[in-house]
Amino acid sequence: MYYFPKVKMLRGELKRSEVRNSVKYQLTTKEFIQQRGHTTFRIALENIIGFVECDDVEFSRHVNRLSVARSDGFGRGYKIVASVLHLVSPSGVVEQAQVSFYTRLSRPFAQQLEDCLQSSSLA
Repeated sequence: MYYFPKVKMLRGELKRSEVRNSVKYQLTTKEFIQQRGHTTFRIALENIIGFVECDDVEFSRHVNRLSVARSDGFGRGYKIVASVLHLVSPSGVVEQAQVSFYTRLSRPFAQQLEDCLQSSSLA
């Protein structure tokens, strides 16, 4: 069993949660959250500028080689371009601007994220 620190407060309604390869993914109506060990990445949907599937060559250029080696059918690589990302670790919170965030997502999770992005842009 993997241990993930509790996310203090989810913004919005939880739509999907997955744990794969020691990484926890959560999607709410307002944000995307990814946890790996004691590091949490939070991106508000309103801050996502672009979301696109990328090939393994591009993905491997931007992600640690160990992560790429674990591409055991978990999902495709995706690039999330965001105006703001919050990185939460035991040492504090860091706000990063103009970020390209690479991750692997299952097809159903990616589809639901895309649906949430379209819904939030219509509101």
